[in-house]
Amino acid sequence: MYGNLHELDIRSLLELLERCQATGQLLIQTASVFPNSDHWSIPSQDDSFWLLSLSNGQIAYAVDSNHLQYQRLQDYLRRYQVESAIERLPKIENMRLPTNLLQVTGRALPEYNYLWVLLEHHVLTAAQGREILQHIIHETLFDLLSLHEGFFMFQSNTVVEPQLTTVEITPLLNQLMRQRQQWKQLYPYITSPEQCPLLTKNDELKQALTPSAYRSLAVACQGELSLRRIARYLNKDLVTISQALYPYIQRGWLQILAEEDVPIEPPVVTGPTPINIVCIGAENDVRNQIEDILQRQGYLPVITDDPIEALSIVARSRPSLIFCALELSIWSGEELSYSLRNLPDLTQVPIILITPENPDPIRLTRAQLFGVTEILVPPIQEADLLSLLRTHLKVKDLDHQIL
Repeated sequence: MYGNLHELDIRSLLELLERCQATGQLLIQTASVFPNSDHWSIPSQDDSFWLLSLSNGQIAYAVDSNHLQYQRLQDYLRRYQVESAIERLPKIENMRLPTNLLQVTGRALPEYNYLWVLLEHHVLTAAQGREILQHIIHETLFDLLSLHEGFFMFQSNTVVEPQLTTVEITPLLNQLMRQRQQWKQLYPYITSPEQCPLLTKNDELKQALTPSAYRSLAVACQGELSLRRIARYLNKDLVTISQALYPYIQRGWLQILAEEDVPIEPPVVTGPTPINIVCIGAENDVRNQIEDILQRQGYLPVITDDPIEALSIVARSRPSLIFCALELSIWSGEELSYSLRNLPDLTQVPIILITPENPDPIRLTRAQLFGVTEILVPPIQEADLLSLLRTHLKVKDLDHQIL
């Protein structure tokens, strides 16, 4: 079965496949010309495609051309605090889609394949895997329902295997159609799931929200995480998160960056790269001592007492090492460490917690559970600090480190 979306829209097409209890693969593709009905090849760079695997009229998996790698899966793994697990597992090399998209299997799809690898290595439970897969299907269909131009083809008896779960089509469509209507009500402030909110007025937001809600918002809204990725991190759907942010965007407390305004990764620079170090809080004497030692070793550390400013600095600069005081003006050091760990690409950055003398051991245990790498207790010896730098910055001879 094949055709175009002028003849049969997405919702009607899915409902038809559900009534027929169809098993097979549904491919939907944007293209300037009608694809060859006998052999649909991978679209050109300007085209997009969506691939849905159905089993007895229910959806077993859904993916689009933007999610053939691991970013979406890593985002969903954060709620189980195992997002770094993919990095520890053996990489699946040279994984490419077959020329005919309607012949793909589960093992040919990187995201689906890695989900099963995580299950097989007992990183995820079966219930967690099913929940992630249901969110993936929901997210893909939400975008797909906005598509009105394109072509489709359904091929029977080719299903993604092994199969983990299925989602009923009619209840999902009813839910998504309501969400699409709610989404349209957010215009013109919010127009795309890929827009990134940026916190612009801290004081107003702090007064309007509970401390925990404010901390979550401060971490998420640094101008680098899209609305969609925020929803994944917080285990909420896109529309719910966007509706929650909408009043603050209207008031100007949050700014929504257009997709073209979102910062991109800086180009790779050849030659020696400066090592960025951020110091957050700490008593003046201790901080001055750390700053003096770092400067004598050739570093130019960034110093701040404001945890919110620290989040912004860390999100922008991607430091190689973070010093964070246990006692801060707004949050505790362990709470800020947890927030830092939830910023993109910060899961592996060492965080050194600077404590008062005779710190509370319960708080130290809590801090380590929240992602702190090392504990530094005053009085600080220069030899101890240099040892930490050697360990975590992989610098062999600090006395000759020139930046």
